[in-house]
Amino acid sequence: MRLLLLGWDGADWDLIDPLLDSGMLPHLAGLVARGCRAPLASLEPRLSPLLWTSAVTGVTPDRHGILNFVEPAPDGQGLRLASSTSRRCRALWNLLQLSGLRSHVVNWYATHPAEPINGVVLSNQFFQASHPPLQSLHPAEQHSEWLQARQAAVSAAAATRARILPVDPALLRQPEDKALSQALGAAAERAETIHQLSLPLAARNDWDALLVFHEWIDVAGHHAMAYAPPRQPHISTRQQRLFGGVIEAVYREQDRMLGELLAAAGETGHDGDLYVILLSDHGFHHGASRPKLSGVALGDDRAEQEASWHRPFGILAMAGPGIRPGAQTPAASLLDITPTALALLGLPAGADMDGRVLTELLQADPLAPIPGWELLSGDAGEHPAEQRLDPFEAHEAVKQLIDLGYLAALPPGHSDRVAFVRRETAFNCAVVLARSGRCAGAIPWLEPLVEQQPRQARYALLLVECLLASGDARAALSHAEAFLQRQPLCGAIRLQQLQALLALNQQEQARELLPLINPGSAAEHLNLAEIHAQLRQPQAADEHYRAALAGSQAEQAAEHCLDAHALSLQVPEAHLLLALCLAWLEMSEEAALSCGHALALQPQSRPALLLQAGLADPGRERLEPLLAREATPTGQPPERLLPEVLHWLRSRAVDRIDSAPVPLDRP
Repeated sequence: MRLLLLGWDGADWDLIDPLLDSGMLPHLAGLVARGCRAPLASLEPRLSPLLWTSAVTGVTPDRHGILNFVEPAPDGQGLRLASSTSRRCRALWNLLQLSGLRSHVVNWYATHPAEPINGVVLSNQFFQASHPPLQSLHPAEQHSEWLQARQAAVSAAAATRARILPVDPALLRQPEDKALSQALGAAAERAETIHQLSLPLAARNDWDALLVFHEWIDVAGHHAMAYAPPRQPHISTRQQRLFGGVIEAVYREQDRMLGELLAAAGETGHDGDLYVILLSDHGFHHGASRPKLSGVALGDDRAEQEASWHRPFGILAMAGPGIRPGAQTPAASLLDITPTALALLGLPAGADMDGRVLTELLQADPLAPIPGWELLSGDAGEHPAEQRLDPFEAHEAVKQLIDLGYLAALPPGHSDRVAFVRRETAFNCAVVLARSGRCAGAIPWLEPLVEQQPRQARYALLLVECLLASGDARAALSHAEAFLQRQPLCGAIRLQQLQALLALNQQEQARELLPLINPGSAAEHLNLAEIHAQLRQPQAADEHYRAALAGSQAEQAAEHCLDAHALSLQVPEAHLLLALCLAWLEMSEEAALSCGHALALQPQSRPALLLQAGLADPGRERLEPLLAREATPTGQPPERLLPEVLHWLRSRAVDRIDSAPVPLDRP
């Protein structure tokens, strides 16, 4: 068996489905028809180097060690792209080599310098650098051959550029028009170059796995999604006419490349021995949900602002002889890609991996897992041990030599840039830990950041959140109040201050501070509803629940539910709240599906049963037994989301719902 693993950074089913329906993506449509598809949960933070490395290792970023786009250069001379020598665990191609299998890898994140595997590696630096060094590919002796192939691909790239931007250059009157056209053209050229160099590798008969990565959809999204229909107020009609069709054109080109790659790999030949996994690391906001960014070019939070474009679910499509046609899964994550890929190739997953085999999509049961692939000895095609290092430790060693006078001082500005990257890398690690339920582990990363950057709201917010989650409300309150002394209008920190006060049983002080908060989002309304409920103010809690779940904010609330799903798909309340949001949006079928997931995890959930009954038949007869059920026993936490479900039922004009107990007193 052979495996083609194809990555489309930022691809989103919500954008793809209309194109599939209109027949614009025939090759992807054929792949899905032969196999199955699913949403693919991303991880936090949604930054591509972290995510794509998790996809090929099966572990979270704090374990594999790729935590930023860049890292310090070990020689002390500034920064470099995240490197394969910084990855702390074996990637899929290393595991396959240990098993005697051969892999080719094209343009994957953090693969420079290329590892000496049994196969060809064209690293991301080979395609990014204007003069790629010998170490950017393996085998190094093929450098001139592949460089000539890269140069030859330029002619094909010119035609691709013209299809993406069919614009008369004379119409590009403004400097920003020309800059955008140049950036989009460069992205198209690079994508076509990656594709043209993938084709001869796919056509070979010497591989068991071929991994090809395209960042084109994501890059085009960051440049051009703002210009896509419907037109936003800050986009002129002229700008939309110039660039409004770019995103659709990029998807069509990626589909063409998919078809050509499948043909080169002989999907229908070789006795039908090819598995295909197509995935993206996250989705991409579009339509009314597009973020309105300001000051993106400035500030430490640029990466976070850019990541705000990224939706919590990417795409997964699989086909091949062992894939169940039409199979579905509500619980696939990026971490499941490597365990599932190993299973398709007849190999066991590692019991120490954070992901799992997607057995519900496979026809055969996978092998029993082994304790861990890192424990196996043998040639895994890795860099020599002395070449693999922590770039921050290496940078510190260089700095010590400078301080001792053995080396010249760093050029002006380099130290500041390295310090910034160090802070952001530490913050990314803290986000990984916090969003995977390990808040206590995130605190040691965050405390120095808050000390170094006391006015940086991102650092303070996450630290207070983790302290609250770890049960240290006193420390949380101290940090919140310290930040508010500097920035008293920060509503998010003010909410955390109230939560800390309630945790410390200081209800009177919390009541005094409530008027200072002016909620502006669904999440803030929900937080305030919880706070009012704890303060035994049911009418105020009711108002905030309604504000969070009613009208246009239901879509925002649904997005927050999807964010929760990106962290864990095993939380019944998250499925139930998503179902409720979908019900408010009058998406009954989708709401019923989410409600079913909630009941699968918690079969006796009265709110879920009520919502399910109300979706199926809003008549009082079906609801009466559930409404008559005894309220939550004394001393037990009230049933979460029951008040919100009852509010929705009332909106459906169901008789006598008001007689039901509504336990608004949260624990």
